[in-house]
Amino acid sequence: MSAIFGILRFDGAPVSERDLERMGNALAPRGPDARRFVTQGPVGLGHCLLRVNHEDLFDRQPLRDAEADLTLVADCRLDNRDHLAAALQISPQQLRDMPDSALILHSYKKWGDNCAEHLLGDFAFAIWDEGAKRLVLGRDHMGQ
Repeated sequence: MSAIFGILRFDGAPVSERDLERMGNALAPRGPDARRFVTQGPVGLGHCLLRVNHEDLFDRQPLRDAEADLTLVADCRLDNRDHLAAALQISPQQLRDMPDSALILHSYKKWGDNCAEHLLGDFAFAIWDEGAKRLVLGRDHMGQ
């Protein structure tokens, strides 16, 4: 599985890109296929990608939804992709090339803080909601 990392500064100061780069470098063995991070003022989120399934070919995190003002990083493998797609009105054609991280973001947009209750699989995620100035963290029910 991949790795996620981040910093939330409670003093409002901007996150140092250098600090995020060091965190990503320390986690590099967990994600040899890609390593990226973003900063948004007092928040920085990063992701190290390890491709293990077809959907991972399309994963490019941190994932940003500019319209909803949300940024997500996730280490995830969802087992109920078809069920989620139906509930979220995502077509089979869209789902075919959609990474699990995008399904989590869509789930958050629909169900908010209760989105993890609708996810089945192994996952940990962080979502920065810029509009609400809130960091939402979630993980699977078994803590995998």
